[in-house]
Parts: sequence; C-alpha cells; structure tokens
Amino acid sequence: MPVKVEVRALIGEADFVDPSLKRKRLNLDLSPAAYKLLQELAEGSGITMADVLRTGLALYGIAQEEAKKGRCLAIVEDEKVIKEIVLR
Repeated sequence: MPVKVEVRALIGEADFVDPSLKRKRLNLDLSPAAYKLLQELAEGSGITMADVLRTGLALYGIAQEEAKKGRCLAIVEDEKVIKEIVLR
C-alpha cells in the first residue's frame, strides 16, 4: 500500500515555528506558456502562484530523495502505476 505524504506540511512551516527563520525572495523569469500554466494551476487549486511553486519544490525534493534510494515518484490508480515521474 502506498505511503501518503502531506506535501503542504513539508513546506513553509519553519517560518511559523521559528520566527528567526526569514523567508527569502526570488525573482523568476517564465515563458508565457509557463506563466499561464502557473496561473491555471493556482486558480484551479484555489492557492497562490507562490504556493504552487512551493508545493512543486517539495514534490521535486521528495522525488529526488526517493530516486537516491532507487525508488520513483508515480501516479497510481487501483495499485497500478499510470505514470512514473522521471528526474533529469
């Protein structure tokens, strides 16, 4: 049975636990297509674009950590792998 991980719990929590840890600001250039996708993901999820990026970063971190162990991140339906996420 797959292990469920709450991705949003993995990001942004330190700011509220330890006020001495300050957020960092990032400037980002995106293609129009990437920006449109970011907007659509945020609107479709009811979260901010920054939260979409934070969640994506957390997912990438999980995938990278598991890849080091010889595992993969996948989309599973009825215990069958539909898509495998491959990092490059």
